[in-house]
Amino acid sequence: MNQILEEDQLIQIIGGISLSGAIVNAFLSVGKFIYEVGQKLGSSFRRIGSNQLCPLQ
Repeated sequence: MNQILEEDQLIQIIGGISLSGAIVNAFLSVGKFIYEVGQKLGSSFRRIGSNQLCPLQ
């Protein structure tokens, strides 16, 4: 069942996944953005709920 492949057969193998640094960086940037938006919304809801808003002039 085990077969030893020749060099030209090994070159023709296509498959797997390759993640470049740019793709990983893009996913991390999106994750950071979503985290920051959630943090700011949560802070806003907490300040509105506890009535600690800055006065408007």
